[in-house]
Amino acid sequence: MVIRLHRKALINGVLASAMLAVLIFVGSRRLLYFDAVLIPYLFATIFAVMGIVYRYTVWLDRPPTRRLWKRSVAALKSRGVFKEIAGIGRGIIQHVILQRFIRNRSFYRWIMHFSLAWGTLIAFAITFPLVFGWLHFETVSATPKLYQLYVFGFPQLIFHPDEIIGFFFFNALNFCSLLVILGTVMAFTRRILRPDVVAGQSFANDMLPLLILFAVAVTGLFLTFSARFLDGEHYRVLSTLHCFTVVVFLVYLPFGKFFHIFQRGAQLGASIYIRERSSGEKAVCPKCQTSFTSRMQMQDVKETLHETGFRYGDSNEAPVQDLCPLCRRKLLMWSQHRQLRGHFDREKAGK
Repeated sequence: MVIRLHRKALINGVLASAMLAVLIFVGSRRLLYFDAVLIPYLFATIFAVMGIVYRYTVWLDRPPTRRLWKRSVAALKSRGVFKEIAGIGRGIIQHVILQRFIRNRSFYRWIMHFSLAWGTLIAFAITFPLVFGWLHFETVSATPKLYQLYVFGFPQLIFHPDEIIGFFFFNALNFCSLLVILGTVMAFTRRILRPDVVAGQSFANDMLPLLILFAVAVTGLFLTFSARFLDGEHYRVLSTLHCFTVVVFLVYLPFGKFFHIFQRGAQLGASIYIRERSSGEKAVCPKCQTSFTSRMQMQDVKETLHETGFRYGDSNEAPVQDLCPLCRRKLLMWSQHRQLRGHFDREKAGK
């Protein structure tokens, strides 16, 4: 089997990783505020960015996704970005912040997914700037008990570690770990109590991501426990173990189930497409004369099927796609009836 790389995706991945390296170099003041201990995290992150951009480019290049992307961009241009801001903002609140697409399934799964999603996203927002050297903390020379936050090397907020702001700064990742542990425990509990759920899933795509997240969260809490309650005992071993779990997570990120984090933005494009479809010209079924969808969507489906290799007849047209769902079912049943001569038993149909 010959493995062929997607040329455009490979170029985009290399450019994205190179751009990130430049931003790290500039944002950390020529690596002045970059901690060399974090080099494994850095290389794993650059690799993850390259893999994510590569896979995202390949995903966007698929006929269905490419057509959805083009339609969404065209709708934004025709209606104006500012007119769509309300719809985009509503989509971000519903699908990203509130995770409403999971809430419709069950309250338990919503709590589970909400904890996993926000525990991971907030940890991303905190960890990456620290790893890149964009954020760092220093003690104030005049009063060593105070800390000062530096953003891209510029001094910002001064705070006391025992105050609310300091408590949040130094424990935010611990809170993220607790959220992730809550979500993973709920996910494992659901799979234990519902064996039918496991039957439709695989270890690599379902259990492995949960185990990786759980390992990252638990080892992160071990570091805090060692520093605060064990006077730093075994901290080096625990930090090495935590680093290993994080690197595994970052390497797995572009290729496993976690990639759907970056695909979630396509949901916003889908909402724009749905609004454009509802306001466009309707398609009418040639048999029953009922309108069942928009002409735009019907044409997109026909062209996408043709691009993916489905040929309905000798021409580019797909007559079956012109029919409404009810007429399609009738056509299917009539075809089966003629093929089987009115019998459901193939042996009787052949006699």
